[in-house]
Amino acid sequence: MTHNEPIVEGEPALLILEALETVMANSEEHDGMIPFEGPIGGDAGAALVHALGRVTSELHAEDMRSFLPGGARNTRTTEQRSCDALILLLERVAAALELELAAAPTRHP
Repeated sequence: MTHNEPIVEGEPALLILEALETVMANSEEHDGMIPFEGPIGGDAGAALVHALGRVTSELHAEDMRSFLPGGARNTRTTEQRSCDALILLLERVAAALELELAAAPTRHP
């Protein structure tokens, strides 16, 4: 039996999760907010950067299409788009990993 690792935005979901956990472990809360800053190396960092870039591009294209005739104009700022992209990526990673857990065979003692 082959194991198919869940993929989100072309990247392994587990690598994206690993990078996010690294960021969280190295971040401190300030006034109820956690800044995501600092280096994330290796494959996990690359996976996060690539996946986040893809989601950000998707949202940017969506925002640009909103200015076409008949569209409801979206005036989201670059910072809002970045935050929205992170949240959307987190939701997609969580959904992919939940599906993997649901599809995993049940072990009986």
